[in-house]
Amino acid sequence: MDPFLAFEWIDYEGGELELPVRGVHIWLIRPSPILLRYLNSAELWRYERIVNEDVRISYGSAQGGLRRIVGVYMRVRPEEVAMRREERGKPYVAGAPEFNLSHTSGRMIAAFSAEPVGIDVESASRAVQAGDLARKFFFEDELDGVMKLDGSDRDLTFLRYWVCKEAIVKLSGDGIYYGLRHARVDLAADGRSHGGYQGREVSLREFRPAPDLVAALATWEPVEAKGFFRI
Repeated sequence: MDPFLAFEWIDYEGGELELPVRGVHIWLIRPSPILLRYLNSAELWRYERIVNEDVRISYGSAQGGLRRIVGVYMRVRPEEVAMRREERGKPYVAGAPEFNLSHTSGRMIAAFSAEPVGIDVESASRAVQAGDLARKFFFEDELDGVMKLDGSDRDLTFLRYWVCKEAIVKLSGDGIYYGLRHARVDLAADGRSHGGYQGREVSLREFRPAPDLVAALATWEPVEAKGFFRI
């Protein structure tokens, strides 16, 4: 079995959920107009002013979906969730589990944990200038790992590095602009990769939310994904 696809999504149909100790829950948020009911006035104002329909639907579903899931863990109504942001943009809710969100191609993936977490997802078919971007943002050994390959293998390896790096800087809270060049990645064949950030070790778990997507989960200490839910 492909270690990157060794899981099944469980449809969440209501009820209480508890986060496992030293574990992570992964959520797939599917675009749905139902989730718009959970937006607050500021989010709804922004939603209504997004011109691109796909971006508008993705934004509304992501924000509404996050509120829905946070409400599950906090046992409150989604409308009661007070979403805030750290200085450099990482979202949080006081009293809620740690969480992080990423989206691509109309699909949104969120990670929830008792400890800080970062997650990133990209389309496996995304057109990339692998060599140019790797030369700009990667360490020398990472660049070598990309450039020794050709064609689709080069692009896929680049994307594996990329989602790991983005997950690391999202874990840190520093964001792409401040942190990407400091995120180091050592890819493993089974997806249980390793990384480093500003002198601190990072545990990485790569997975495939769908056959056409690549994703990575980043945590400071090794953890396991103990549940894959979708709404």
